[in-house]
Amino acid sequence: MTDHNLDTPITLFYSYSHKDSRPRERMDTALNPLREHGLRTWSDQRIPAGEQISTEIKQKMEETDIFVFLMSPDFMASSACREEWRYANVIAQKKASVKLIPVILRSCPWKDFGQMSRLMALPRDGKPVKKFRNVDDGWKQVYDGIKLVVDKLKATFIPKPNFVKQMQDTEFISQNNVPLQDIFVFPKLTTYSTKINAREAEIEIQNDKDLLEPNYTLLHGDKLAGKTALCRHLFLERTHRKRPVLYIDLEDIARKHPTVHILKTAYSEQFSGDFAVWNGQEDKLVILDNLTNDQKILAHVLRISDQFDRVIVTVSTDTFHAYFRDNPDISKFRQVRICPLTHAMQESLIRKRLASINSLRSDSYKSGRTMTDGSVDIIENQVNSIIINNRILPRYPFYVLSIIQTYEGYMPSDLSITSYGHCYHVLIVSHLQKAGVSHSDDQLDSCFNFGAHLAFEIFSCNSAQFSLGRLRFDEFVERYGAKFVITESTLQKICDVSYGIVKKDNGQFRYSYMYYYFLGKYLANNLKEHADVLNTIISRSHIERNCLALIFTIHHTNNICLIDDILLQTMCSLDSLHPSRLDANESKIFDETISEIPPQILSSEPVTVQRKRERDARDLSETRSEESIDSEHDDHEEVNQVYKILKNNEILGQILRNKYGSLQRDKIVEIIETIADGGLRLVSLVIGDKEQIQDLAVFLHRQLPEINLNELKQLVHRFLFLWTIINVERIVSALNKPELCESVDEALGSKDAPAYELIRYFLRLDTTSKFSKADRDSLKRLWGRHRFSFFQRVVSLRTQHYFNTHRVDRAIEQSACSVLGIRYRPKVKQLESIDSSADSNAKHSKSSRRSSGRSR
Repeated sequence: MTDHNLDTPITLFYSYSHKDSRPRERMDTALNPLREHGLRTWSDQRIPAGEQISTEIKQKMEETDIFVFLMSPDFMASSACREEWRYANVIAQKKASVKLIPVILRSCPWKDFGQMSRLMALPRDGKPVKKFRNVDDGWKQVYDGIKLVVDKLKATFIPKPNFVKQMQDTEFISQNNVPLQDIFVFPKLTTYSTKINAREAEIEIQNDKDLLEPNYTLLHGDKLAGKTALCRHLFLERTHRKRPVLYIDLEDIARKHPTVHILKTAYSEQFSGDFAVWNGQEDKLVILDNLTNDQKILAHVLRISDQFDRVIVTVSTDTFHAYFRDNPDISKFRQVRICPLTHAMQESLIRKRLASINSLRSDSYKSGRTMTDGSVDIIENQVNSIIINNRILPRYPFYVLSIIQTYEGYMPSDLSITSYGHCYHVLIVSHLQKAGVSHSDDQLDSCFNFGAHLAFEIFSCNSAQFSLGRLRFDEFVERYGAKFVITESTLQKICDVSYGIVKKDNGQFRYSYMYYYFLGKYLANNLKEHADVLNTIISRSHIERNCLALIFTIHHTNNICLIDDILLQTMCSLDSLHPSRLDANESKIFDETISEIPPQILSSEPVTVQRKRERDARDLSETRSEESIDSEHDDHEEVNQVYKILKNNEILGQILRNKYGSLQRDKIVEIIETIADGGLRLVSLVIGDKEQIQDLAVFLHRQLPEINLNELKQLVHRFLFLWTIINVERIVSALNKPELCESVDEALGSKDAPAYELIRYFLRLDTTSKFSKADRDSLKRLWGRHRFSFFQRVVSLRTQHYFNTHRVDRAIEQSACSVLGIRYRPKVKQLESIDSSADSNAKHSKSSRRSSGRSR
């Protein structure tokens, strides 16, 4: 593909006094042979001595590769020449590829001019051209020196600062300009291995090297999944490692014919140096972003993939499945899918974002001094409360970062919508803006009204797929248009293929959070008119979609009656049972199980390793949750009441997290008591005396006679223990908001039962930014009050788990271990912690930004 007739021009700017016009013309003649090598010269013969340089000249200087200063006493006496020298130095500091060359015309003290003495002058040794016996010999030396510089520049492929900045820009809501490298986390990418026995095994791609292992890769993912960010990361990393790379947005060249000129144009925008020389390198990577089903764009992809060593193409998942999954034209491309982040990846992203924010603050607030594992946990909890375990939002970097930014800096001034609900609002507005709707446009209200009515239409149809289908959608649009004013332009933006909020082909919202947001908005705006609908939803809140519908309805309303209805439903579920006390008498049934659990789980493994393991377990839990069966068709009333408490506690927890600032204290206390008592009634449901456990074991033995009766009894005990701990943890999760701790103490502090003290202690661990002396003293008091085995073992294990996954001051951890009666085990030091990784990442990105323009 090399074509030396396509040399990238190299521009040379003459800076000279108008009194030296003849030598300038003579030099231009001497350099004439270099025009065939792509050299282009520029000068302005109309500069009178003593005037400031013009805007036009400054623009030409900005585009220059080589500055030549024709040095003479007249040059040194010209204020315009001195200004050109100063401005050329400014440009050279910004663009490392720029060369400054003094050419000595006549004897003058040029070494005393600014810092010109640091430069290599022409002719050799700074001998003035005029002093050569044969002046042509002097110009020949100038020619040879300029030719060397031209040849070096042609083979120097330095990324242009403006394009590097474009690649570094991030695409999420942000109050600060944060470069991509500071926050980038390599995403979860999966592909399929070669078929073995007619089956394909899914494998994960771990890093850049694995991704680029095959020559051709087709990467697909949802809109805003992070495809473009990954492309930019690859570009920046390749340029940092001095490997040839080119980035092309296919949408920018959709209307152009697939020719080499497109590649040359892209190269000239991205790099200095000669395209033909660059194209002669090995292992070139071309990144083609935003493939569509347009045949012209596909033609570009096919042509480029035939001519380059490595090609990576990105495409939306919808387009991929519709047009390219089985397309023979791209059969040589490995298909890779970009997935939501894992919990460990999300934590890394949060840490990097916090580090980037703190790096902008004063030295006393740097991330290494203020970012603790506990503070990261608190932000993770906020993010997970909005994502709701991947059931509402996909855990993509765009959404995680947008949630953090929106929650911190874009809160509504009124209370018509919750802070968390406002996050969804901002994300939807972001989609509509990308589809062409102005933030101040009255179209925005029209879009939201349309979305609310469509969501209720889908809900009324009771569609399991949350879609109407094309025919019903068209009928809905017709009915809606007869009732409300909506322009065709607005409707097109709502259904925009790339960023609209509704998929026109099936009348489905792009993401589930959009559906629930608009359904909640409709129900909140029509509480009286659809009171029967809401009563039905509340009475069947154990069904997943009803639970989510209630959460989002509460996002949009301050109607206390709705909250009271949910409280009443929760209180009435399993109301024949008293909340479990988990005192010494009740917990005796766990003695045998406790004896099987090692008293010490404190580990010497690094905290980062154990946090990673804990988050991997969360991923597995979410996967199992996604695979769980909805209980809608379960006719067993007691089972439904169990689900109802579980789901209502989730709803009430969202109410507390979202509305604690607008609820009265007594209502907050009532909600906290309801959550705690409901969860503890679930514990009472299964905790019975030894005879009941014996009867259950006998029953199971009749069903499974091959299993020993004693083994079954042990399994039942273990199940009951796990059920108890899980439900206590569910209560704590619902109350997990640092601002609620005082209210939790008020609501549960007077209840004389160990169960409530467990809840309060677990919550203290989950909401503290760092385990302190006060936390240790609280542990000591708790340990002294309850000396029975279940309570102390559970408290000990929970505390040790905290120490395993959080960095704690050594002296405090040692004294806490003494309270628990266990041996202190110092952590093995890692070479690099998560915190230092974040700092190192920021330093690396700053270094790469400083050196992005340096010569190779």
